[in-house]
Amino acid sequence: MTATNAGGGTPPVAELLCAFANTYDVDAGEDDPEKLPDAPALTAWLRARELLQEPVSASEADLALARDLRTGIRQAMIQHHDGDLAAPLPNLDRVAAQLPLRVAFEGTIPHLVPAGTGVAGALARILVAVATAQADGSWIRLKLCAAQDCLWAFYDTSKNRSRQWCSMGICGNRRKTRAYRARQRSASRRPGGPVRATRPGSGSREE
Repeated sequence: MTATNAGGGTPPVAELLCAFANTYDVDAGEDDPEKLPDAPALTAWLRARELLQEPVSASEADLALARDLRTGIRQAMIQHHDGDLAAPLPNLDRVAAQLPLRVAFEGTIPHLVPAGTGVAGALARILVAVATAQADGSWIRLKLCAAQDCLWAFYDTSKNRSRQWCSMGICGNRRKTRAYRARQRSASRRPGGPVRATRPGSGSREE
């Protein structure tokens, strides 16, 4: 279910992280869900998001690092369904060790900022968004749709952070319909399960 996450009070850092996570789009209706198939595609995406200003292009190494960063973010979004903030995030740790970051002491609270430019600096800005989301409480609300044929990243705006699907009207209803049908099939196979009525005089033909 590809729908915008920009509305509904989504913080800018959360919107950026959803957009980046959704460069892997299972529900795009195409054979390949990868929306960053090569280094030029990564360069174009970073420029479109105004994360990359310099006249440079991404390398294959940059692409591998970006995908690793995205994998770490998507893994965390899956864990957030369980409210799990303590689970290790090895992909993010590994990427953080390779990106130029520093602590800035501007204002009253120290915070992370990119310490480089170019593509590495652009990817560092995405990792800074992760740290910012963790600090402002929006990180735990970033999730992947529970529908395995969707897995769209979204921002959970529900009061108790219980939302499971990117769209209750589409993925949620589809999931519930499948579960209901599965229960009906299971019940019909059990001894003493539901018996369908037959038309009088119609033999065993079902209504």
